[in-house]
Amino acid sequence: MTEKKTILFVDDEQKILDGLRRMLRPMRHQWRVALAAGGEEALEKLDRADFDVIVSDMRMPGMDGAQLLTEVQERYPQIVRIVLSGYAEVSQAVRAVGVAHQFLSKPCDSERLQRIIERAL
Repeated sequence: MTEKKTILFVDDEQKILDGLRRMLRPMRHQWRVALAAGGEEALEKLDRADFDVIVSDMRMPGMDGAQLLTEVQERYPQIVRIVLSGYAEVSQAVRAVGVAHQFLSKPCDSERLQRIIERAL
C-alpha cells in the first residue's frame, strides 16, 4: 500500500476552505488534506508536519500567497507549490511565477484540481 500524499490548502476565507474539504472528500483514501486560514498558520503547520503539495490563494491579509510561497520555496524546496486564486491581476500573477509551479484561477472544478495535483505528485 502506498503512503497517502499530504496536501495543504491555504486561504483566508473559511467558506473556500470548507468548500475545498467537501470537494476533495472523494480523494480521502489517497490524500491527507490539511487547511490553513492564512500564511502564518500555514508556516506553523509546515514546521510541524511533512507536506507534498501546498495550494495557496494569492490575496490574503498579512502574508499574501506570493510571500508565503517564497518562504515555502526557501524552507521546503521539495514541496510542490500551486496558486489557486480568483485574483487574476497581472502583477499578482507575475509575483507568483518565480515561486509557483502552477497558477490556477478560481473557480476551479474538482476534477481539474485533482488532475493538477496528481500530475504534480
